[in-house]
Amino acid sequence: MKKYLIVLILAIVVGGSIYTLNNYNTSNSKYNSSVGSTYKNSTTQNNTSIQPIETTPNATKTKAIDFKLKDLNGKELSLSDLKGKKVFLNFWATWCPPCKAEMPEIEKLYQETKNSNLVIVAVEIGEPLSTVKPFIDSNKYNFKVLIDPDQKVAAQYNITSIPTSYFIDVDGNIISKNIGGMNIDQMKAYIITLDK
Repeated sequence: MKKYLIVLILAIVVGGSIYTLNNYNTSNSKYNSSVGSTYKNSTTQNNTSIQPIETTPNATKTKAIDFKLKDLNGKELSLSDLKGKKVFLNFWATWCPPCKAEMPEIEKLYQETKNSNLVIVAVEIGEPLSTVKPFIDSNKYNFKVLIDPDQKVAAQYNITSIPTSYFIDVDGNIISKNIGGMNIDQMKAYIITLDK
């Protein structure tokens, strides 16, 4: 009788745990499952919308690590060359779906800000020029793209998920960081933090 009671109690505990875990997974399925994504989906009357994320600047300023990489035309650019400008530094790859989804938004931002004090620098990690240049050309992206084929700069910036973006002020300090894809409004929210 004791064995039967123990088995029954175990069945109830295990069953309850499975139900709780399943309930937790179902309630969290509202969130985008893309790696590194910060988009939160909410459904209202069968319409899905992306809610903006909160952009909180770093409490302490961190100096951005300087680097030098080549662009798609073989011209070298270093981060220190951009001192005195606000920098939106984005790490991405051509094989990354959230990166590809974010690119048109970056292009929209570039078109709106190309005559401002903001410089958009997209660092492609791990792929050769022969892969990256056709991708950029075919999509008609105009923002600055640098190549990090051996991923040295990505390692310096501790990139573990892409896309990852850093927002750097005119003094070369990292003010904010975002892991995951963004829309243009979210990008603008981060850029505003560079003026504070």
